[in-house]
Amino acid sequence: MSTAAQSNIAQVGDRYDEFSALHAVLSDSDLPVGSNLHLGYWNDEHDEADLATATEQLTRQMLKRLAPRPGQRILDVGCGVGQPAMSLARACDVEVHGISVSRRQVEQATARANEAGLADRVRFEYANAMQLPYADASFDAAWLFESLIHMPEKERALKEVARVLKPGSRLAVADMFHRPGHDWPLEGSEIVTAVDLDDYQELFDRAGLRLLEIDDVSDHTIVPLPIQTKLKDLLAPHREALVRAVGEGLVNQLIGPEEGVEVRPGGGLPGYVLIAGERP
Repeated sequence: MSTAAQSNIAQVGDRYDEFSALHAVLSDSDLPVGSNLHLGYWNDEHDEADLATATEQLTRQMLKRLAPRPGQRILDVGCGVGQPAMSLARACDVEVHGISVSRRQVEQATARANEAGLADRVRFEYANAMQLPYADASFDAAWLFESLIHMPEKERALKEVARVLKPGSRLAVADMFHRPGHDWPLEGSEIVTAVDLDDYQELFDRAGLRLLEIDDVSDHTIVPLPIQTKLKDLLAPHREALVRAVGEGLVNQLIGPEEGVEVRPGGGLPGYVLIAGERP
């Protein structure tokens, strides 16, 4: 493993240990933020879903692309605190193995699965996506839910996922990408590396995966202004920690820029893509 990759893993783990602690503050508040550590999906400009509902809507978009079948064994690469994995297990009657480089997240996700009565079908462990601790062809499907963005060696990560998938298995990816002219990623986060939308085809090809569907859903993931307003008072005191964890562009997308700082329309905001693929 390269020194750069190992260093990034430590940084990602540290940042998400910190971010998970912040998320616990959110979860204990009276705001409807839910238990997911990912962005939301709003169907159109008339969708008045709160953040908790919108994050579940995004999870359902991923489920559609993964198309799991009952009884399958599915790998969740970058599991967060476990909510998407548990939603997947409940909705589709599957077994889910989640991994993270944040030990705090693994602990929280494991506790949540136990509390939900899902410990027999949903398990979490500390593991590195660049060197998965699983045998070849040992999973029926996999997803990377806002985790590829933190991996500078994206091709290597996708090759590892392809290795542990059985032939014909599905893969779903939710990722943030760089849009030319939008100046993202911005300085302020050491753990975010983005590619252009056109780069995914080559990434999948070089990893030995077949890209089936790629959808730019950027317009569906911009947090509506009323929700930004509600979140801002709670999150503004933690802005520095948020920027360290996910980058200034995403913080601007979630709660808006700092007071007195102007951000041009779309400036510094990432694009958002949902991808379906398979191992041939």
